Amino acid sequence: MPTYGGDEVNALVLDIGSAYTRAGFAGEDLPKAYFPSHIGYVETDMEVTETADDPSKGAGASPAASDGDVAMGDRAATRKERQYFCDTEGGAWRAGMEIGGPMEDGVVKDWDIYEKIWEYAFKTRLRVRAEEHPVIVSEAAWNTSEKRAKLVELAFEKFQCPAFFVCKTPVLAAFGTGRHTGLVVDIGGESASACAVYEGYCLTKTIRRQALGGEQLTAHILSQLKAEFNYEPTPLFDIKSKTPTDIQRLPAVARRNRAGVTDSYLSAMRHRLTLEFKESACEILERPFAKSYAESKPHKPFEFPDGFNASFSAMRYALPEALFNPKDYYLGPGAGSLVGVHELALRSVVASDIDLRPHLLNSVVLAGGSSLFPGFADRMSLALQEAIPGSRLKLYCPTSAIERKVTAWLGGSILGSLGTFHQLWISRAEYDEHGASIVDKRCL
Repeated sequence: MPTYGGDEVNALVLDIGSAYTRAGFAGEDLPKAYFPSHIGYVETDMEVTETADDPSKGAGASPAASDGDVAMGDRAATRKERQYFCDTEGGAWRAGMEIGGPMEDGVVKDWDIYEKIWEYAFKTRLRVRAEEHPVIVSEAAWNTSEKRAKLVELAFEKFQCPAFFVCKTPVLAAFGTGRHTGLVVDIGGESASACAVYEGYCLTKTIRRQALGGEQLTAHILSQLKAEFNYEPTPLFDIKSKTPTDIQRLPAVARRNRAGVTDSYLSAMRHRLTLEFKESACEILERPFAKSYAESKPHKPFEFPDGFNASFSAMRYALPEALFNPKDYYLGPGAGSLVGVHELALRSVVASDIDLRPHLLNSVVLAGGSSLFPGFADRMSLALQEAIPGSRLKLYCPTSAIERKVTAWLGGSILGSLGTFHQLWISRAEYDEHGASIVDKRCL
């Protein structure tokens, strides 16, 4: 364990996903901070003066400008400057505020937002100085060398970390369930993926992924509510008052009709409302969906904040069925090219060496918030058993919903607390000597 001033200092573990960020100290059971990765920002125009360099003009060629004037050869310009609002501040309404996330397809697309999340996690939530703690960060198994290099530069140049390590999410998820070899099936916010992990290393050729995760399911639920009940949830910031209504009646709600509401903010707030419905009402059947069988199951009443309420029966099983049968139950873009998560897992197994396949099937790790639907693990087990009859199959996943959401972070917490791990850190001295390219040599 690194020491500063004679005191042991724990490593910081940062797992930034498409939907949520988890941050905390290595060696602890749960992260100290858990907050949305999508944050708010307001852009304002800042006026700057640009000087045009003209080598044809010698010194004194331009007449002196009078006080308050812009010198000849100079020109006024404007640039956008962002003010960011993280975590709960991102949910509060502000005129002209956009909502954005740092990730796309599992890799960083907006480095400004990504950096703000680091800063918010360290300073506001953990209340630590990054320059006093080694830092472990998760990354997608398909992350590129260019983005990894930029990640290590961010750690050492911006935050002055004394040591740094980046680890692939499937490896961390496997460690989080006590496995070092297995098949990791991760259904996250923006994508679902399957990847074989062998002795703590990702097998790149086995990576299979597709754009069907929690965000797409939420959008699918919103479209189904519109089609089935002609209903769109009213965001909390827009509700002025409401009156009770009968079941399945459109809400009687008075709106605030605020000015300056952006499309991204409105969409984000509707998604947050739908998330509660998805988590409390939706379930996955233990066998392939059949409407008659689903209707025989208990109904589930649910009321939205604007007063709309209904009792959901087959619909609450049909919505998450898209994870296993997207061609028939998913209406989003590219549905025809998507496959069920069990098929994604099988394709990953087939891509591995034949001698390794029994070990992978005997250690299937489920991770990601979208794997938390009641009945998901049972259905996954059944689908895999039917596809490979006679195989020895065993699923590993935390029984607690909280632990399932932070499985990769738990792996980082375990990894960072191991005494043998400290020889793997990229130190500041090594970064200064070799540059950002060292990340591909040390963090395999």
